[in-house]
Amino acid sequence: MRQKSVFQVLFFALLMTGIAGCSGSRSSRSTDTTDTTETSDIGSRADASDTAEGRGDARDGSTAEDTSTDTTPPDTTDTEESSDGSGDTSQPSATGSQVLEACRGETGVDEPCNLVTDASACTSAPCERLVVVFSGGEMGCESGAGYQSVLRGYAAAGYAAVCINYFETATGSGTAPYVDEASRIDRAVREATTGAWASAYWTGRDLLLEGISHGATAPVILMARTLRDEQPHWHGSQVTAGCFFDGSYDQAATAALLATGNAGAPCTTPVSYTRGLERYCGAGATGETCDLAANAKAQEDTITEVAPAAFAIADFQMFECGSNRNACLFDIIPAPPIESLCRRLDLSPDHRCDFVSLPNDGHLTCHANAYDRCRTWFESLTTP
Repeated sequence: MRQKSVFQVLFFALLMTGIAGCSGSRSSRSTDTTDTTETSDIGSRADASDTAEGRGDARDGSTAEDTSTDTTPPDTTDTEESSDGSGDTSQPSATGSQVLEACRGETGVDEPCNLVTDASACTSAPCERLVVVFSGGEMGCESGAGYQSVLRGYAAAGYAAVCINYFETATGSGTAPYVDEASRIDRAVREATTGAWASAYWTGRDLLLEGISHGATAPVILMARTLRDEQPHWHGSQVTAGCFFDGSYDQAATAALLATGNAGAPCTTPVSYTRGLERYCGAGATGETCDLAANAKAQEDTITEVAPAAFAIADFQMFECGSNRNACLFDIIPAPPIESLCRRLDLSPDHRCDFVSLPNDGHLTCHANAYDRCRTWFESLTTP
């Protein structure tokens, strides 16, 4: 290589100098059957027909379970909407909404994920606790009843809080077996816990995973049937726990309740008894054409007999809601499978699960009414 002359070296050094100058413990087990008073009825809720485990057309067939570790980096093209509407993307807004295009196409659905955030308590210094709330099947983080009040409640208690719509619509959330949603949910969790917003407002210490209905079903099935929950973005550096309301852990039992919950007749609202059938057997499925007890994917989504060792997270609280109420109007998930899974986890020396019964508080309201019980339980785990 040709060497530069002394003159060239000195000239280059002076030039760069000029440019630089111009640029200037775990809680004890408890079973609490204290009822929570119903604060609102179905008729008062926005878009009540899509308020619980949403509905939609099922696709024929299903993808194979993906248990591989997804190493795709978080999508850097997603935009964050600032809380003041300015659209400033120079830094993540503490409170706002983020579209996650990386979800589009996952689970065979051309819909993005959406994260709704509230880190208003964490602007002076990052918060030590983060709660990730999984929406029910209506995908209601932005406009659904209760979610905003839950986020505000956690923020008032000093948490960074994020709610995940892991689909864009209720139709999208009804298209596939729950286990096949794993890659989509995993992408959303990774963004919620390690993306720019989380990095700005959470220290990474304590993580609470929380959900209602579909949001208490698909994430827990992911934990039971895949290895994704072993990855670092599913864990806080000190404490990680899960608090879930009215998850469906026995698909045949859920279908049986919906088929007979209307005084022996099928439920049609807020959730049609056909939604679960179509999830596994395709559009137009009925009880006569779809036997979930014999369907392989429905059985994979039934986790009451899964070994506790399958769960990388050790601490759980699980709620059943509305077992004393009309099944079609209030209680669309059977209580026994929830209690069965929780008791099974609690028998393990390495896990703990507190089962809570709210028999007079309906499926549509129990999360917003009782989320604070998750918070106090979680804080009993995180307080030295």
